[in-house]
Amino acid sequence: MLDTVRSEDHADYHFSTSVDIRVGLVQPSWSYGEAFIDQESDALEQTDEWYAVVYQDDKPVNVMAAAKNENGKYAFMGIGFGQDLAVALDMAGHKTGKRVYEFPNDAWFMIDEDSVYGLNQPAKSLIGKEDWSLTRYMEYVHERYSDLEVIMEDGQNAATGGAGALPEQEGSERSGLVYVGLGILIMAGVVMMYRMMRKRSSESYKSNEER
Repeated sequence: MLDTVRSEDHADYHFSTSVDIRVGLVQPSWSYGEAFIDQESDALEQTDEWYAVVYQDDKPVNVMAAAKNENGKYAFMGIGFGQDLAVALDMAGHKTGKRVYEFPNDAWFMIDEDSVYGLNQPAKSLIGKEDWSLTRYMEYVHERYSDLEVIMEDGQNAATGGAGALPEQEGSERSGLVYVGLGILIMAGVVMMYRMMRKRSSESYKSNEER
């Protein structure tokens, strides 16, 4: 972390040169599973990536990603999620809601029981500034990610589906996001392959029935 503060591009991460740095509570992130996308269940799947607000001079300035190793300790993965997310997560505090991250839209959502809202600007640009019901949000996710052809054609714009463009980021922040998002992209690929196999299996079954 201090290497970033001492680097020439520290301002790209909203850091000053102060070394008064601390990391807040490390919290898990969540993703959409197959059942959630198909509106069969409102259960989310916990990812292997954890996130924490980074404070400088006791002010939230950015967010770091970490992975938990076999010993239960956290290993630094990357940084570069923007100050608006840091402020939003700081305000959310220790809320029990689940934080869902869409890469590379850089959109963060908070799902708190039956209420859903965008944490940062990219998320608010997708669903607006008002809270959504969980039912409405699930419909949005289903429409956004259930169409396999849309995912295949526009998948470069969303890790688990196909709408929206990559938001403008500083060069260094974007490189940090790309590094952290590789694992999410791999998981998205697994979901896409599963949907393709299930679709082909269904089509093959129907074809055999017609015979």
